[in-house]
Amino acid sequence: MSSSDDQVRLNILELLHKNLSDDSSNRGVDRAIIQAILQIPQFQMDQNMSYLEEKGLVALFRAVGSQWTFAKLTADGIDVVENKERFAEKFSFTQTATSQIPTEAQKATKKAQSQVSFPELLKEAFNQAYKQVEAASLLRDEKVKVEKHLNELEKELKKTPKTDLQKILKLWQELMKNANWLKPTVGPVVLEDIKIRLGLA
Repeated sequence: MSSSDDQVRLNILELLHKNLSDDSSNRGVDRAIIQAILQIPQFQMDQNMSYLEEKGLVALFRAVGSQWTFAKLTADGIDVVENKERFAEKFSFTQTATSQIPTEAQKATKKAQSQVSFPELLKEAFNQAYKQVEAASLLRDEKVKVEKHLNELEKELKKTPKTDLQKILKLWQELMKNANWLKPTVGPVVLEDIKIRLGLA
C-alpha cells in the first residue's frame, strides 16, 4: 500500500530527527537507508524530499552532478517536528494521524517475535561472507583486502550500544567498492544494525 505524501513527509522528518538526536555531529542519513527504512518508491521519496527542502525543513547534500546522497534536518525542521501543533496551519502534514515509523510497543512486539537475536544473525552473515571470499576466484592480495574490510565492518557492528554510524557507512561503501557481490549476504544485517542504532528496529 502506498503512503500518502503527507505521511511520507512526516515520516521523513521524524526519521531525520531520530538520527539527529542520536548523533548531532553527523551529516545526515543516506538516501538508500531512508528509502529502505520507509519502504517507499524512489520517486515518491525524492518528490517529498524536494518539497521539504523547498520549505527549508531539510538540507540535502549532493555530489557534483548527481542526486542528493544525504539528508539532514534544518533548525526549522527540528522546530516543526518538536512543535507539530504550532505549525499545523503552515504545514498540514504535521497533523497526519500517526507516524508509520514503528512505535516503542511495535518494536517490543517485533523483538519478542524474533526468534534469532541480532548477534546471531551478524555472526551467521559474516561467517557465510568469509566462506564466499575464500571460495571466490580472487588473487591472494584481493582476498586479503576484502577480508580486511569485512573484518573491520564486523568489529564495528559488534560494538554496542553507541558507535559511529558514519564509520559503519564508510566501511560498508569501501566493502562494496571491492566486493559488491557480498551485498546479498552482508547487506541485510548492516541495514538491520543501522535501524537498531536509529531506534527503528
